[in-house]
Amino acid sequence: MHSVALFLVSIAGIFLIGTLGEIIFRRTNIPDVLWLIFMGILIGPILQLVSRAQLLSMAPYFSALTLVFVLFEGGIHLDLVQVYRSAARSVALSVATFLVSTFGIMLICHVLVVLHWLPAEWNWRQELLTGAILGGTSPIVIMASLLRSGVDKEASNLLAIESALSDVLCIITVTTLIEVFTGREAFQAHTTWFVLLRSFGIGVAVGAVAGGLWWFLLDRLRQHEQAYPITLSALLLLYVLVESIGGSAALAVLAFALMVGNAEHLGRYINISARLELNNDLRGFHSQMVFIVKSFFFTFIGAMLGPPWGLVAVGALLAAMLVLLRFPGAWLALAGSSMRAGLRRLVYIGVPRGVAAGVLATLPFYAGIPATADLPVIVFACVFATILIFSVGFPLARYADEPAEPV
Repeated sequence: MHSVALFLVSIAGIFLIGTLGEIIFRRTNIPDVLWLIFMGILIGPILQLVSRAQLLSMAPYFSALTLVFVLFEGGIHLDLVQVYRSAARSVALSVATFLVSTFGIMLICHVLVVLHWLPAEWNWRQELLTGAILGGTSPIVIMASLLRSGVDKEASNLLAIESALSDVLCIITVTTLIEVFTGREAFQAHTTWFVLLRSFGIGVAVGAVAGGLWWFLLDRLRQHEQAYPITLSALLLLYVLVESIGGSAALAVLAFALMVGNAEHLGRYINISARLELNNDLRGFHSQMVFIVKSFFFTFIGAMLGPPWGLVAVGALLAAMLVLLRFPGAWLALAGSSMRAGLRRLVYIGVPRGVAAGVLATLPFYAGIPATADLPVIVFACVFATILIFSVGFPLARYADEPAEPV
């Protein structure tokens, strides 16, 4: 088949698999992204229609674009009022599980280096980066499961907000660590904290100011048919601007999204009477774009799986460890909660990693951090394994929580 025709057939197949996966998901609760990963395995390691070298050459561009979409999606759906009023336990769950998972994976990676299962060149930097990359759960997988399964609202809100926050924690932590590890300054405590605070401060300030300025355009953009391309262009330019001046581009995009997504709430506090909410057309168009990006990215993950198989096994092992590491973090966050045992099991099984982990896995190598060329293989294998674990455990935990039929 001609290369152009093969390309078009592959694109059509990815979109069809993504759509069929969502239909199957509604009936079986098997996450749709699994089918996309299988599609990637088919066109990559099995049929070898694309090579890993080809995919890696596109990874920096695709990863940056995906990062912008994921952060904007998470930010506009994160209600600051809800987080402030009723989600203290979700924040505790997100922070506790992220910290336990990050440092737990870091320690396990150190043991694997000693056992020669991971490259001997690895030190605490690569180990910490791996832990931070795998530290948070995936809102794309978890939120979709919660929305379509009719889970109790208490557990649903807890897991939804936790996954959104942990995704952000992963992105901000990893991008900041990369900036610190690749900085010109010597790696010293006082220098590190200065770089962190400067990066965070610039990112939050510029992103929040840009989001605030965007309020004045929201009312006009409501009726503009190019509202979404204009907003997306602003996001991409914001990402480039903040990165060029030494700030956290990820945090800037998130701050912008939070300001825009919560504009109606925040506008009331400063007596702005204009209509500031995002219109349904813009939100709907963005949802379709997220579907396209998600379809491509999980297919990309599947296509990247392959030899060295030892590193694939390491990724699967880390996935199993993440299940164990989730228990102490979740237990700490749920201490004193009246949540019943069945719902607790849903919280404990909420381990799937997703787009954020996949995107972040490609960044260290292109930032020049040594011995990270094979890190995507480990992370992608872990993402695949955690989704498999979740796809089996979530229906079991959900059905176990359902009250028995009266006799």
